[in-house]
Amino acid sequence: MSFELPRGPVEQLAGPMSDSQAELLRRYAEAILEASAHVNLVSRRSLDRLGEHLVDSAGILAAVENPGHRVGDLGSGAGLPGIVLAILRTDLLVSLVDSRRSKIVFLKGVVRSLGLANVRVVHARIEDLAGVEAYDLAVARALGSTKEILEPSLDMVAPGGSLVLFKGPKWKEERDAASAIAAARGIDPPTEIDVELPGYDRRTTFVWFHVKQEGGGAGEVRC
Repeated sequence: MSFELPRGPVEQLAGPMSDSQAELLRRYAEAILEASAHVNLVSRRSLDRLGEHLVDSAGILAAVENPGHRVGDLGSGAGLPGIVLAILRTDLLVSLVDSRRSKIVFLKGVVRSLGLANVRVVHARIEDLAGVEAYDLAVARALGSTKEILEPSLDMVAPGGSLVLFKGPKWKEERDAASAIAAARGIDPPTEIDVELPGYDRRTTFVWFHVKQEGGGAGEVRC
């Protein structure tokens, strides 16, 4: 199944990539399209906008200067943004965390077929991983409402690390509740970074929470 990679928009956000990286991204997208004929990986609407979702995933690299080394993609689903990050930044060790067996089977197959040595797949609910897994940068995209996911997601952040949520227009309605949760944990109010998606008529708000503990240095915001 052929897929036209929006290489230009991805590179505008994440920087230049090699032809081999572009080929991996293209093959990854085609794997999603092919598997979606048999497994409910993403919605039909998302399939029709798959290029936009790749660009959106790359957008985090325009918002976060230094993601550290260990990145956790929480509720990874079809691997967005984790697999995109792993392809674009081979220096990162990316963990794809999901509780749904069908998604885990797909993710393991893609990681194997693309030869992504810097990716591991974790079959678990994030609520069960506190104290077991911890990341310099935890990311959550389309995982659920901020009120529902913020507490367990923050539990996945290593000392001095950060959590970044991908949010859309509804973030304005969630901001106060999120700030209250952060304050209750001794965390400063979140930083918001709006990133325009080149070639698409929309933007993503990256909501950045820094866990103020010893061992900082990860998750520096790009200003």
